[in-house]
Amino acid sequence: MSKQSLGRSKAKPEPEANVEAAFESWQAGPSPAEGLSATARHILDVAEQLFARHGIEKVSFRDLVAASEQRNISAVAYHFGTRAGLIEAMLSRRMWQLNKTRMQRLQALLKAGTAGDVHAVVGDSFRVLADVIRQEPWGRDFALILAQVLFHPEMDFDALIGGELSNSNEMARLLVRKAMPELASQAFEHRAEMAYNQGIYALAMWVQRHGPVTEENSTEYEAFVRNSVDFLAGGVMAPVSVKRARARR
Repeated sequence: MSKQSLGRSKAKPEPEANVEAAFESWQAGPSPAEGLSATARHILDVAEQLFARHGIEKVSFRDLVAASEQRNISAVAYHFGTRAGLIEAMLSRRMWQLNKTRMQRLQALLKAGTAGDVHAVVGDSFRVLADVIRQEPWGRDFALILAQVLFHPEMDFDALIGGELSNSNEMARLLVRKAMPELASQAFEHRAEMAYNQGIYALAMWVQRHGPVTEENSTEYEAFVRNSVDFLAGGVMAPVSVKRARARR
């Protein structure tokens, strides 16, 4: 993946980057789901549920064929080829929606003149996934799968998901970088990476422990989201510690 609260990037954005021009030139491409047949979408829906429940390595194609009630044992391979192809298709259709929503929220910050507020940028970026978990029936499952892929020792999220499905993460990075020009590039990259990883992991752990967001636990969930935003933004904006020489004995 380019990954989620601030996201990851191989490029190192500079404070002077023309963020406004980048936003103006952005256009959402067609959803990856548009080219899928009804059968392929059904297989993805079932796979999402099984992978979230049992793990992406624990569900075989045979299990998936049976659960999706396909007559042909090769149905999954026919539509997606390999397991990596299946996971790529699963992630792509959801990441497209998250990417579009995040870009719209960041554009709104620019129009409101608050795009220089690091807390607002981090918060709006993080809340895209948090809101999907709350509002979409597939949100919880997607968060659990996203965390699995992100920390899988043999999967490269950046390779699975193209930049056009995650460029809102780069836009968030540009906004934060522009607001913090005094922070050394290495420190910024480390903080952005940690904020992204911790954001996804925190949400996945919450739904793993508490289940879907319901009327009964929605207040607790919202408090968790608010505290997570404060924690992530605080980490990004934290003072740089001064390296102290060890006192010689």
